[in-house]
Amino acid sequence: MSKTKILCLGNEFIKEDSLAKKIASQLSKELDEGKFEFININDSFQLMEHIKDMGEDEKIILLDVVWNLKEPAILSIQDLKPESITNAHDFDAGFFLQLLAGENENLKKRIKIIGIPMEGSEEEIKEEVKRVLE
Repeated sequence: MSKTKILCLGNEFIKEDSLAKKIASQLSKELDEGKFEFININDSFQLMEHIKDMGEDEKIILLDVVWNLKEPAILSIQDLKPESITNAHDFDAGFFLQLLAGENENLKKRIKIIGIPMEGSEEEIKEEVKRVLE
């Protein structure tokens, strides 16, 4: 059985965007190494490459900070659809996921997103993500 890839998005140099990578780093040491492969993603182009390279039956989990969340939540690609695009910051992971998935229902079913809040108890958020993964 192949490992489940967990793509960890964010920017560790920006406090509000760093929590997903911090939590992933901790979880990679706590969870079964044979079951999960944690991969840090630094930009949307790397994300697109990983998704384009997915095998037909492969599933991917994205771990990312999501604006306005109060607690970790499982999201779909459709949940990330922006209301409008007004500047370059709106071309985020959600935009590129929408672009790649388009009408491809199979791809939409194979990508699970675990959204985490921008702030909160790092330990509590980590434990909730861990619970979802196990």
